[in-house]
Amino acid sequence: MMAPDEIRSTLEQALPGSQVEVTDLTGGLDHFQVVVVSPLFEGKALIERHRMVQSKLRAEVEDGRIHALSLRTYTPEQWRKLLR
Repeated sequence: MMAPDEIRSTLEQALPGSQVEVTDLTGGLDHFQVVVVSPLFEGKALIERHRMVQSKLRAEVEDGRIHALSLRTYTPEQWRKLLR
């Protein structure tokens, strides 16, 4: 099991300049929704963005600390438009 703050910290360190929000979906600390807003996603297809995030959490998924991961990835501009 992993705390949401651990996931957030891991991703923020691995993807510099990114904002990360992590929600524990079930209360069991193994099913998460992760929202990542990053300038690193500029010009990247959705699948590339997801792979970038998933690769940073591969060990945690493989050892079972994370069972399910729902990803939402945005560029800063896309995020600003969503918040309007």
